[in-house]
Order: sequence, then C-alpha cells, then structure tokens
Amino acid sequence: MKRLGIAIALLSFCWMPPAAVAASPSTPVGDWVTAGGGSVIQIAPCGDGYCGEIAAIRFDHPNDPMPLDWQGQPQCDLTILQTTSERAGDNGPVWQGVVLDPRNGVSHPMLLSFDASNNLVLRGYLLIPLLGQSTTWTAYTGGKFLPNCHLPR
Repeated sequence: MKRLGIAIALLSFCWMPPAAVAASPSTPVGDWVTAGGGSVIQIAPCGDGYCGEIAAIRFDHPNDPMPLDWQGQPQCDLTILQTTSERAGDNGPVWQGVVLDPRNGVSHPMLLSFDASNNLVLRGYLLIPLLGQSTTWTAYTGGKFLPNCHLPR
C-alpha cells in the first residue's frame, strides 16, 4: 500500500501542467537598462511609433560631468531611437526604425524586438539586418532616478 501511495505521488508530480510561459509584452514602453548598465533608456509612444530617450546615466563618481553629445549638449533627455513601423515576429512584435549614436550623431537603421525572456533586443545595422550587431536591454527595476539624470549605483 505504501508503494502505491508513492507511485501515485510520483505520477501526480509528472502529470502536473507545465508552468505558464510569460507572454511577450505588446509594446516596448518602459525603462530599459542598456547592455553595459551604463544608462537607462525610457521608451514612450510618440507619433505613430515609439521614441527612446536617455533617462539616466551611471556615473563613476558623483561629481563627474554629464557626457555631452556630438553637438556639445548634455546627453540627458536626448532621443536616441525612434520606430517607424511594426510587424509580427517570432517572440511578438518587431519594430523598425533608427538609432542614434549620441557620441557622433550617426543614425543607423535598427530593429527592436523581445527575446524569449522578455528582454528588449536592439539590432543596429548597415544596409540589411544581417550586417548588424545586437544588444540586449533589461527592464529597469531600480526605482526613481537621482536628480540631474544620475542613475543610482
């Protein structure tokens, strides 16, 4: 009788339904930590698509100066990405648009999508996506930003 109880318990465990897979978000709206953790990009609706601006930057020292863009302006609040179209992808929507390098002002075409873990993947490229590089951004969960665009350590 004891063996039967153990067998039923094992079979019950094996027949448990699989854990639910989290659905991909339907939009990239939110705060995203860049791959190196050096900044947070805040994505919000704009026009018919989405725009992302630098919302916070991690400083090595509290008194470090704000990084400047290619025009000598502070990078804080600089819009660095904009989507122009949307299509279906393997893990949810894929947005096409442009991404700006704030250091030199060069814009590149890009694709924005979610990976299986609901991280945001930005693929900047030249001519075609095959000739590009991807970077993965994670959702920012650190709370409020410090004054003057500083990212808490």
